[in-house]
Amino acid sequence: MTEVTNKGAGPWGADTPRDEGQARDRLLAAAEACYAQRGVGRTTIVDIAREAGVHRSTVYTYFQSKDEVLAACFVRSMASVLDAAEPCYLTGEPFVEQLICATVVGLTAARKSSAVMLLLGDDQVGRTYHAAEASEIWRKNLIEGVGQRIAAAVTTGEVRDDVAVETMARWVTRLAFSLIQEPSSADDGGDEGLLRAFLPGALAPRFQSAE
Repeated sequence: MTEVTNKGAGPWGADTPRDEGQARDRLLAAAEACYAQRGVGRTTIVDIAREAGVHRSTVYTYFQSKDEVLAACFVRSMASVLDAAEPCYLTGEPFVEQLICATVVGLTAARKSSAVMLLLGDDQVGRTYHAAEASEIWRKNLIEGVGQRIAAAVTTGEVRDDVAVETMARWVTRLAFSLIQEPSSADDGGDEGLLRAFLPGALAPRFQSAE
C-alpha cells in the first residue's frame, strides 16, 4: 500500500502546524474522518497519515499506536459531554445527587453527539473502551474530572475512604459506558433509576460499628 504525502519542506509540507497542539488536532481530525469512512476497527495508522497528508512516521511522532489515537479522539469528543454536565456540580445538593445528575445529563449529551457515538456505536464501544482504559490521557482525564470531585467528597465524608478514588471513578465511567450503549429500561426507572440503585450504595461511607 503506497503512502501519499505532501511535497514541501518538513513532514507537513507547506502547511506546517504552528505547534504540537495543532499538529495533534489535525491528526485526530484525520482519524475521525477515517473512523466515519471505514469504522474504528478497520482504520490503520497509514489511513490516518494519508488522510492528514503526512507520512505514518509523523503520526508516530505524536501517538505511539492507533489505540492511543483512538483514546485521544474519545477524550476530545467527550469535552462537550463534560461541559453539559458541569452545572450539576454547581448546586447545593449532596455529592451523590450531583453525580447522578451529571451522569444522566452526560448520557443524554453523549447520545446526541455524533462524534461520541461514532466511537461508541454497537461495533465500536468495546474497542474504544479498552483503548481508553489503557491510555494515560484517559487516566489523566478521569482523575482531573470525576476523580477530583470524588476525592473532594471523600474529604467531606460524603464518600467512602476505603477504596481508591481512581477505582470509584472507574466504576462510574464503566457504568456510563454500558448505559450509552444500552439505556436502562423504563421498568428499571430508566438511566436515573439504575444509577440510583447502584451509586449511593457503592459510594456511601463505611462507618465502623461502635464498640
